[in-house]
Amino acid sequence: MSIIAPGFSQPVEHSQSCFRQVLKALSEPGHIVTLDKHLGFAPLCASATQILMSLCDQHTPLYLSPRLEEIDGDATINQAQRNLTFHCNTKPSALVNADFAVVSHSEGVNMARLKCGTDTSPESGTTLLVQSNGFDCGPEFKLTGPGIEHSRTVQLGNLSQSLVEYLVNSCHTYPLGIDILLCHQQQLLAISRTTKVELIPCM
Repeated sequence: MSIIAPGFSQPVEHSQSCFRQVLKALSEPGHIVTLDKHLGFAPLCASATQILMSLCDQHTPLYLSPRLEEIDGDATINQAQRNLTFHCNTKPSALVNADFAVVSHSEGVNMARLKCGTDTSPESGTTLLVQSNGFDCGPEFKLTGPGIEHSRTVQLGNLSQSLVEYLVNSCHTYPLGIDILLCHQQQLLAISRTTKVELIPCM
């Protein structure tokens, strides 16, 4: 029998708090914020779960990658989806139609298949949540652009080659594109479509 896990203990207050933190992360790319209002619906981590509960509703097509089950072998994507459907009324979607998508850091993703918005509605592109294995490992990237005074150096985890390639050489031209939210446990680091990303060569 499927057991529905509790959502936010204070839904309005906690979702508003999470929303503000997501905006802060997007307005200051590379800056890590903490989302600490929920433990998460495994195999989704705490920050990814809170983002989805705060930003998704019955009108939000949502894709959860099966590869996320490799993170927690005791939890399934179906369990996470049932919890999100109960609390937010989200509907599962194929990757190509998703407004929000959650993938594992290590999987290859065909970024060209994701919605990138249109000239008249650039905001309609997919928001991609990537569950990282940490912000203290993997190659270093240099970030520049709006919200960054000079530049910011970050590590994003051990990302797949397809994710790295999109970050440093996006197939989309601004204002079209995909906002990427990297999630690890309770932490969130955002790379907005306005951010220029350079891979720092290993010495």
